[in-house]
Amino acid sequence: MHKLFMKLAHTYLARRVRRRPPRLLSDVDLGGVRRVLLISATALGDTLFSTPAIRALKERFPAWELEVLAHRVFGAVLAHNPQVDRIYTYPGRNRRLLTLARDLRLRAYDLVIILHGNDPEATLLAHLTGSPYIIGSAKSPLAFAYSATVSPAGPFEPAIERRLNYVRLLGADTNDKRMDLFLPPGELARAAAILTENFGAVPPRLMAFHPTGSDPYKWWPAANFVELGNFLYESYNAPLLIISGSGDREPAEAIAARLAGPSLVTGGRFPLLTVAALLSHCRLLVANDSGPLHMGLALGVPSIGLLGADDPRRVGPYGVDWGIALHKREEVCDLEPCLLKKCPRNLCMEAIAVADVVEMIKTWWEPRWLGVRG
Repeated sequence: MHKLFMKLAHTYLARRVRRRPPRLLSDVDLGGVRRVLLISATALGDTLFSTPAIRALKERFPAWELEVLAHRVFGAVLAHNPQVDRIYTYPGRNRRLLTLARDLRLRAYDLVIILHGNDPEATLLAHLTGSPYIIGSAKSPLAFAYSATVSPAGPFEPAIERRLNYVRLLGADTNDKRMDLFLPPGELARAAAILTENFGAVPPRLMAFHPTGSDPYKWWPAANFVELGNFLYESYNAPLLIISGSGDREPAEAIAARLAGPSLVTGGRFPLLTVAALLSHCRLLVANDSGPLHMGLALGVPSIGLLGADDPRRVGPYGVDWGIALHKREEVCDLEPCLLKKCPRNLCMEAIAVADVVEMIKTWWEPRWLGVRG
């Protein structure tokens, strides 16, 4: 179905481009731009990776109205971002796309930037806005329909830099590579009430795990999380916040059941920003390569990423001193890159020993962060 949809989109856009070739980005009058659409409609981490580019664009052109087409769930992390003037949500591949296309066309965008979106929908929606200028990835099979394209600098180019390259074409940039996540008023207090109800008070040394994620081939073994959790409780008297969604609640609860200390499994029971607020109360996050890792980094929570299929040079932690990664893929696996494959046995994740994480906690986290907040 995807291949058919892509073929139809390619044929449709090719005909449009033959009738009206895309205008060159060099023709744009930046002083006359009023409203810009930014498309960042994929996963949680991808959305957060886009925030430095959004900030850079708003700082360079404060009068521009920046509107974002975001994921229907993960776009919540942009809801209180002061650089974003309006958010539209991507409804998925269904009839509501037509309604969305109509609504976007009515906005009369001067420019569309596809920071990260799945094709063919992202490029189709960008064209259907009627905007005269579209910036997108040179790797897109529909790149012929863009006014300007950006090519990756290499396989390990940081995702944050890749998005900044789109706005650099317009003269926007920033030296501050941190990701942004703004919480609404009262959210931290609501999270504190949840923690108090579960633990009796807000634990002074609450720590967090994200032991699951988008696919099991990215997961560190559950038994390792149990062993690490028991070490944290015995060594630091640290109860645990275990972040998971409703779909992976069962393996998260199975880990919680084997812990010596108290824990709280989110399990899809709370809105995304409430989970973010709960995480903000934590002193340390240990997480697989998935959205909550990047959420912790955006919130300034000291975070240790356990990476396997992807590379920390690409997905971070990047540009902050409160994040670090463990990655051993090249030591144990000589197969071709597995990022988009279903690995039958994630040797790269099994290669990260509990002792490796404990050592990192003792040598990296403890000297810098143990004394913070007492």
